[in-house]
Amino acid sequence: MALVYVSSTFADLREHREAVRMAIRRLGHKDIAMEHYVAEDVRPVDRCLSDVRSADLYVVVMAWRYGFIPPGHTQSITELEYRAAVEAGIPVLAFVLSEDEPWPRKLMELRDEVEAFRTELLEARIAGVFGSKDDLARQVSEGVQKWSSGTGEASTDWYAYQQAVVERYRYVRLSVIAGAQHDRMARIPLLDVFVSQQLRAGRPNFDLPDEEGAGGPALTEDGAAVLGREPKQVVLGGPGSGKSTLFQVTLLNAVDPVAFLVELREYVLVGSQDFVAFLVANTWEKFGVRVTEAQLAEALKAGATIFFDGLDEIFDRAAHARVINQFHAFTTRFPEARLVVSSRIVGYDPDELGLAGFEHYTLLDFGLKEIRSFVPAWYQHYTFEGDERDAAGLVDRIADNPRLLELAGNPLLLTMMAVLYKHQDLPEKRWKLYERCTDVLLEDWDVKRKRIDSLELLPLGFRLGRDQKAEILQNIAMAMLSARPGSGRELNAIAYEPLRDIIAAYLERQYAKSAGEAQATAVEILNHLRERTFVLAETGEGVFGFVHRTFMEYFVARHVLAEFNRRKADYGWLKAEVYWKHWQNAEWHEPLLLLSAMLAGQGSPIREVVTALAEVRLVAGRPFALRCLGETGTVAAEDQDWAADLVHRMVDELSFIPPKDAFRAEYAADVAAALSSVAGSFPFQPVTLQLISEYRNSSVISNRITGFQLELATAPRSERRRMAMSALPDKDEAVRRAAIAVLDRDSGDEAVFGAFLTALERERNTRVREPLITALDRGWPGRRAVLDAIAWRSVQETSYKHAIWVAKHLAIAWAGDPGARDIVIQLPSEAPAEKCREVVDAVASALVKGWRGQLDFAHFLERHMDGGEFPVKWAAVRTCAIAHIRVLYQWVWDHPEAFGRFELIEVMRATYRHKAVAEWIVRLMNEHPDPHLREAAGQALERVYGRRTVPLRET
Repeated sequence: MALVYVSSTFADLREHREAVRMAIRRLGHKDIAMEHYVAEDVRPVDRCLSDVRSADLYVVVMAWRYGFIPPGHTQSITELEYRAAVEAGIPVLAFVLSEDEPWPRKLMELRDEVEAFRTELLEARIAGVFGSKDDLARQVSEGVQKWSSGTGEASTDWYAYQQAVVERYRYVRLSVIAGAQHDRMARIPLLDVFVSQQLRAGRPNFDLPDEEGAGGPALTEDGAAVLGREPKQVVLGGPGSGKSTLFQVTLLNAVDPVAFLVELREYVLVGSQDFVAFLVANTWEKFGVRVTEAQLAEALKAGATIFFDGLDEIFDRAAHARVINQFHAFTTRFPEARLVVSSRIVGYDPDELGLAGFEHYTLLDFGLKEIRSFVPAWYQHYTFEGDERDAAGLVDRIADNPRLLELAGNPLLLTMMAVLYKHQDLPEKRWKLYERCTDVLLEDWDVKRKRIDSLELLPLGFRLGRDQKAEILQNIAMAMLSARPGSGRELNAIAYEPLRDIIAAYLERQYAKSAGEAQATAVEILNHLRERTFVLAETGEGVFGFVHRTFMEYFVARHVLAEFNRRKADYGWLKAEVYWKHWQNAEWHEPLLLLSAMLAGQGSPIREVVTALAEVRLVAGRPFALRCLGETGTVAAEDQDWAADLVHRMVDELSFIPPKDAFRAEYAADVAAALSSVAGSFPFQPVTLQLISEYRNSSVISNRITGFQLELATAPRSERRRMAMSALPDKDEAVRRAAIAVLDRDSGDEAVFGAFLTALERERNTRVREPLITALDRGWPGRRAVLDAIAWRSVQETSYKHAIWVAKHLAIAWAGDPGARDIVIQLPSEAPAEKCREVVDAVASALVKGWRGQLDFAHFLERHMDGGEFPVKWAAVRTCAIAHIRVLYQWVWDHPEAFGRFELIEVMRATYRHKAVAEWIVRLMNEHPDPHLREAAGQALERVYGRRTVPLRET
């Protein structure tokens, strides 16, 4: 890694200089630029020249300004830096703006020095003439690489890597769905149709808070903004919830530092020694960029993000444990790197990574707001000649049907809906949606005369129809799911040879082909799969898998259903060999749920299976049994009393588990989810509702919370919104938070907005106010009434943690808004004295993040430095020291009465004791006419440095 000094004038080349710095970093080198000193053209001359002489390479960019001339010199600081590099023998790369490139007149200086310096750079150095900033970045990248190859300084072209990432992930991976019925493949740009989901901190628990409220609904945040924020994260979600898509979008947007994606299923199959070795090989094999382990280590130490997708797809226990241990080792070796791991919710053990300090987040379903954003964006790209159905029609169809609205909350199912709706109306059951989708995907594979080698033609001449292809896929899916731990095969992955053998065996059995013919045809089919992605695709070298695990689960359910029918409805086999055998295995849950719906769909009674599950010795079997019943969508009239009795038994069992028992919360969450799945399918017993009411009115808070959740779960869907609205003023904090979580799904609804606003105005508990504010600003962005309510409460706020939270929130949700800026600057005024510094720091960071670019920002800070309460003045001083140091210099000089030792110490702390700032304070001490300010400056220096001078080695 080389040290590259970047020199240019300040105001006219900000964006160009940043482009140069990015190009240098992408190559794995470190840059030094004026931003390392202070964000102005006035920078410390001695320090700059010293850094130039210590650099490995000097890059200078010149347009039409000469720049700042330091006192005591006749040349600009840019030219001084250039001459220092030449005198020290530092290699120079010079880049001069083309005379033909349009340039703002206000950024040009008509002086002889400009022309002379430009001419010298062009004639005397390795130079390039550039136009746009992108052209400049390209030339710098080429020049630095050429210099690197000449010096033996190896570099990695991270820009080429990022371009390759874009090429690989720029289109929706399931785009084959969109094009299967048309002559051309629909290419759907991922970034154009991506709608960011919300993440909620913590694991999902059906909104069941613990007794202290800490486990209740946490703040929801934009998923794309959260990823990589903490060094170690886990993102949890259900099947098709968008985990992989979120990772890919974040990967596409990553610029500096770089980011990597590791599909853990592939990692285990390849058998790499560790993550570093895998990334080195993967970067070359998939993206065509060579990187050494040392260069990768440099990138990781510079803060690169690694997305590990699919922890739930490692079912071999030994392999799973090995990967967990490797996570721990990796975070120890590269503490600067950022790790984000995804997993399905079911079967995830939070202690595996939680004990290592991983923060957990749960990916939330789409609400109507996200659906209304996604569907029109999708149809912008997925529209074919003759299509009559449009985005508005699909949104209305979903919004008017509660069952479809629930399904559309899953991004994968919503995508399927958007595809299918173009040609036909939508089914309301999941398995029917999957069936329709796979029917589209399974367009005919015509197997005709195929050349096997140069000498032989094998006449096959048969057609592989949709039903036959589905049967092949059922066999493949079942083989994948049935693979035993330690067999070397992971879920949704199968090697070439066993896959070929499965297809060949089917062809022998179905078409009476000889073994040789069947094997040859199987090879042809696999070659076809390599050429185009259907339901099954090649996911690695010699490894195949379903394009989404959901399809594998669907075909497993289809396989079991076919076997059940072949056995002439053998319920004994179905219970013993399928449900009893597999219900405790998390990887079987989805297939069993889908199978239950398929059985009901063909008229096979489901009661016998559900009863068998409900009677298992383990109490956890009953909620899953009820979920299987709920998946069918309807309950026969003759079965409704039996189903109601099953519900009562589960609710009653909660009373036998002590409220503080750890299993109680988990089981209560399972029961609530199960009840929610059958609500409205049959009437519950009055005694059950009475028992839930007793929970709701219990003197034990955990019982009251459980009662509220069970009330919500047992209510018809149309009633849940009303119940949540009525719970907003509930006496229990955790219940209020749970109600917010329920209503947050109805963003955009004016009645919910009014209820939320009223709740915010009266709410005194910060743990309830924060999710309220987040829900309001996410669902109804820009409403002044929300900001007014925040302002009214903020002036009374004594919770320093909430004040910090409000500052951070407003800097994002209300960035650039003058009213929000006024709220933020006042937040330190009520903070406890011992916590005031923390609030001031947060306020300064928020102001810089949300309002730094405003034209009146410096004036705003001056106004608050000039008067008002001390904490507010302190925040203004600290912000000004970060964002406008030259303004602060002048202000202090002109207003000596406003500054003392404490404020000057804060200035140095805000600028990290920078030498240039310290030298300015020395100047105040020596030259300012006001004796009080001179003494304050001296005391500040003593406090920071222990002397009234600046140490020579201070940086």
